[in-house]
Amino acid sequence: LEDLRANGGGGHAMHQLHANSAFTWRTTRKAWARGQRVYALAATTFALGSVATLAVGTVLHRSGSLSLGAVLALFRYSQMIRQPLERVAEQLPELQKALAGAGRAARLLAETTAIDEPSGTGSAVLPLGALAVDLEAVSLSYDGEPPAVHGVDLHLAAGRTLGVVGRTGSGKTSFGRLLLRLWDPTDGVVRLGGVDLRSVSTVELRRRVAVVTQDVELLRASVRDNLTMLGHVEAADDRLRAVLGDVGLGSWLAALPTGLDTVLEGSSGLSAGEAQLLAFARAFLTDPGLVVLDEASSRLDPVTESLVAAATDRLLTGCTAVVIAHRLSTLDRVDDIAVVDAGRIVEIGPRAQLAATPGSRYAQLLATAGTAGLLADDGAVA
Repeated sequence: LEDLRANGGGGHAMHQLHANSAFTWRTTRKAWARGQRVYALAATTFALGSVATLAVGTVLHRSGSLSLGAVLALFRYSQMIRQPLERVAEQLPELQKALAGAGRAARLLAETTAIDEPSGTGSAVLPLGALAVDLEAVSLSYDGEPPAVHGVDLHLAAGRTLGVVGRTGSGKTSFGRLLLRLWDPTDGVVRLGGVDLRSVSTVELRRRVAVVTQDVELLRASVRDNLTMLGHVEAADDRLRAVLGDVGLGSWLAALPTGLDTVLEGSSGLSAGEAQLLAFARAFLTDPGLVVLDEASSRLDPVTESLVAAATDRLLTGCTAVVIAHRLSTLDRVDDIAVVDAGRIVEIGPRAQLAATPGSRYAQLLATAGTAGLLADDGAVA
């Protein structure tokens, strides 16, 4: 609402509101008119039925086939049928709504994942500790679209941190999706700790790989349930408090009325920084072997970002990390840099070495940091 007012979009929004309201009114009026016609038809039918019952009963009474009491009973029975049938007619709109909702629910339940789970006996287990990352001739296309990732080969040693930079649409996020196995590669193999991800169950993968994104999704649930994802992660309250303290939310937790039992209304009521820090705490509760940070600090103010930086340095100790970011300032703590353009890794190497090489793309990005580290379509610095 504030954005609409500040940018002069109120008139357009009101026009859309009036148009939608008029459409809703016309639709509602048509539905009401049809309902009234059905009701009138039913009332007329019952009236004619009552008249027909009395007429037939009168004829049969005069002929001696029915007594007067039988005629009255027959008429009364016909009237008793009317009310239940009217109630059924009144509930028909609700029944139609329920059927429509059930149809949508059935379609949702019929959806199947595109990821093939390995069989119970053939499921592999990722090794303990930091996980090495290997991509071997990996390509990825989304539902027949042009490839988002082209023939990528990459080796990231266990315990090292890789920063991935590139312009918008270069394939950075697709790279992260492959590591999380949200998509399987069209070609090639993705390995973590030397294990092909296609042989690892989703449960095992989520247990060993954590992700923090810019868009934080919080549940309408307690702080405890938000951190443990409704019990998916087993952690004692002392462990939860310690992790919240590590990411700088100790004072925030202490100020809550019922501590870990305080119910959060989703992401509302929390600042962007607080929500982001909660996501960090949730990610590190599992002591993962690989952490993927996808634009994870781009919404934080400088003070909160400094808290996240300090906590990240502590919490990433002993695990492998991939940091996907546009802002070069978020890459100060990484070991290696990969520059991605048009779905390919066009440059990769140790951060310090690339920064010291004047002709490297990363050095050019550092020299032109005011452009937010974007690459032009031709691969040159924008």
